[in-house]
Parts: sequence; structure tokens; C-alpha cells
Amino acid sequence: MPTWIVVADAFKARIFQQDSPKDPAREIESLVHPAARQKTSDLISDSPGAQPNAGSSGTHGMQEKVTPRQAEDQRFARDVIDRVRHALNDNTIRQFYMAAPPHFLGLLRAAMDDRVSKALAGDLDKNLSGATADEACAAFKPRLT
Repeated sequence: MPTWIVVADAFKARIFQQDSPKDPAREIESLVHPAARQKTSDLISDSPGAQPNAGSSGTHGMQEKVTPRQAEDQRFARDVIDRVRHALNDNTIRQFYMAAPPHFLGLLRAAMDDRVSKALAGDLDKNLSGATADEACAAFKPRLT
């Protein structure tokens, strides 16, 4: 069964497939998240709401727990992991490797459930989103099995 190598950043994820350890990897899919290139001000649809102050007649602005940029990054990380989950559920792949810059790698890990986590054979905190298939495979040698 094939192995996937997922290389991603907040803007783009590329999926390479290697049918066996001796076969060359080839890019099979690319996911792009254009919102990652937008200015934060373009991601905001409205200003935060107001909430009454307890015990007074004034109000204060409600603080967002996650910035619009963080929300978009989290959304894309979930989309990438959903694609991997779908491949696992369909028995298209048996395992996968992934590489991403440290911040985005953390978001990818946070988006995983137990099934996906168990199928993760290895990861790197390195931006390989612009790498060739050979470069992506070389980053995980000799771990590719």
C-alpha cells in the first residue's frame, strides 16, 4: 500500500505518493489556501461585539481568543488532515510522513485524531512546501518504509 509524504505551510500543501520504498515519489495532489496571503484586515468581517460590564452601565469590547489569521491557518490545517484522514479511511494509504514549518506543524498535529496520529510515521519541523518529490523523500530517508 502506498505511503504519502505531505509537505505544507499555511498557504500550500503538496502530497507526494510513494508506492514502495524503492519507487520514486510523485506529486499526486496540491491544496492551496489563498486566504493565507490576505492581509489580516481583509480577513475581518466585522468588529468584535460589545458585552455589558457586570455591575456597571458601560460596555467593553469582547476580545477574540483567536486572531483571524490564526483561524485561517487552523482551518487549512484541518483541511489538510481531513484529506489524509479520507485516504486512510478509504485504505488508499497505510501511513504518511509530513513536514511543515514549526507553527504550522503544531496546527497539523492539533487537527489529528487518534486514527491519523497512529498512521503518522514521522514528521519534520521544516518548510519543504517548495521541494521536489525527490527532495521531500530525501528528507525522510532512511525512515521511509
